[in-house]
This record gives sequence, structure tokens and C-alpha cells, in this order.
Amino acid sequence: MKPHRVCTLAAMVFLGACSAQDSNQSAAANMRPETPWTLEEVPIAPSVAMANRYPEAKVEFPGGVVGMPDLVFGQPYGYRPLTLDMYLPPDTGTPRSMVLYIHGGGWQGGHSRQSGAFDNWPGTLAMIASRGFVVTSINYRLGGEEPFPAAIHDIKLALRWLRANADRYNIDKDRFLVWGASAGGLLAALAGTTCGVAALEPLDMSEALAAESDCVQATIDWYGIFDLKDMGEGGGPGGYFAGQTEAASPVTHVNENTGPFLLIHGSIDQVIDYQQSVDFHALLQEKGVPSTLHIIPDVAHSFIGATPESTRSASLEALGLSIAFMENVLK
Repeated sequence: MKPHRVCTLAAMVFLGACSAQDSNQSAAANMRPETPWTLEEVPIAPSVAMANRYPEAKVEFPGGVVGMPDLVFGQPYGYRPLTLDMYLPPDTGTPRSMVLYIHGGGWQGGHSRQSGAFDNWPGTLAMIASRGFVVTSINYRLGGEEPFPAAIHDIKLALRWLRANADRYNIDKDRFLVWGASAGGLLAALAGTTCGVAALEPLDMSEALAAESDCVQATIDWYGIFDLKDMGEGGGPGGYFAGQTEAASPVTHVNENTGPFLLIHGSIDQVIDYQQSVDFHALLQEKGVPSTLHIIPDVAHSFIGATPESTRSASLEALGLSIAFMENVLK
């Protein structure tokens, strides 16, 4: 069977081209004949069929990286399918460390293909993947869909799904790093500090996912918030954390088993004061958790500086520090 040529939005926007794709599942391949089915050939299951048989899209990035957009990792009842984008390095046969990125947006907006002033975030994540990591970027339920703890449930569900599919994507189950910015920074810090916290585990999991771990081995946090006590009873944007600010604060959950953290913040951030990172760094050290803190001078939230040059410099500095941290703790 000849491979189908699948054109995705990601390919058109970021690459200007689409790549041929092979059949990755025998069942799905059987659903893609060379010629249209006759009426008698239309496959019918013995009961309601919920499997997604749409051919899995693959996009080529430089360095031999293969991008797989919009992989569905969960379908909470009553909500849209939950998706992530995956960036696979060239296959060497050795299981690779997993880096999972969580976008910001005040828990009310944003998506898996943007971060701060980075003008091509998929291309940036593919560059990281080319260094030997499996990289994913996740979409999660936003405040207009469901308040906290839905988002952290989604993050933990994705971590379990990735481990359940580790053989398929050549992932090392024992080397997972989460990385988030702003609102995503809080979610990353929660994932990094709540291994085994039953109250934040995903709901209604299949047996296969329930058997997997949602623990991570390290965390990167860009301009995140860690203590929500100042939000008051209102619970922040749209009442997102109403009545749950303590449970949603990473400071509540830090313990001696928490993995290493890298914290990066701008010194003139007026959205989330850099003191949040300073205080969290001190708490991690107090608990004996390895932590590295970098405060970048004269840049605001999202590493935005007074000039395009300072924004570029700060963004690349943060990215370089983050890649070095990944290579140090995961390889």
C-alpha cells in the first residue's frame, strides 16, 4: 500500500509542506484501502466503535525530527478530546528521555504551539528533540471549560498515557521532565511536587493508565507562581482556584522526594513577582531538594525586555539554561 500524503495545519504554518506518512497501526492501515470501498466492504464493528481511525499525521523537521501533531491522550466525558504534539528524535533504538511542556495563558487561554516571544515554538521544540529527547507540548482544559483541578488532572493523565505508550514512541519511563511557563509553570511545579498525591490523580482512568505512574524526575519553571494565598477567596482569574488555593499551591506539596528544579524569572515581572521564584527556591533548598535559580535582569513577564534585542537575549538565555539542565538531569 502506498503511504497517504497528509497535510496538517502545523505543516502548512510551520514547514510550508507535508510529509508522506506510513501506516503505524495494522488496524488503521486496513482502514485505508488503495481504492474506495464498495458498500459491501465498509467495515462494521460488532458494537459502537469509538476508535479514532484517522491516519496519524507526521511532519518532518530539521535534524531528522518527526513531529506528530494532535495526538489524543484522553477524552474526559463531556469535554473535547485532549491532545498533545510530539517531536521524536532520530531513532537509535535507545529509549529517550521525555520532556513535556505546559503552556501559559492565565489558565484561561493559550495553546501547545506558543510560548512567550518565541516566534516558532514548534520549531524550537523540534530543535530540542534533535538533541535526543522525546518532546511533547500539551493542551489542557482551560478555566472556561472546568476549574482547578481539571488542568493538573490532564497533565497527569498525559504523563500516564506517555508511559503506557513508551514502547511505541521509544520513551524511557524513568526519565521524565516537566517544563512550564507562567500558568503552565504552576502546573509543572504541581506535577513536580505531587507524586503520589491521590487528591490530584486523574479521574475515571482505564486500568492500563491507572497502572502507570504520573511522577516526574525533574522540573523547569519559567516565571511561575508557587504560593496562591494572596489570591484570596476569589481564587484568581475567573475564580479558577476558588476554595482550593492551598491544594493548588506547589509550596504545599514540596517534600524530600521532590526532584530537581530549575527556576528562571525576570527581575521586573509585574504579572508574577520574581519573589515567588526566590521564595520557592529557598523552600526547595530547605527541604533538601536540588534547585537552581536564575533571575534575568531588566526583563518582565515572558522575558520581554525594553527592546527587541533584550527580549531576544533573555529568551535565548533562558532556553540555553533550560537545555543545559535537561541534558544534565536526564542524560
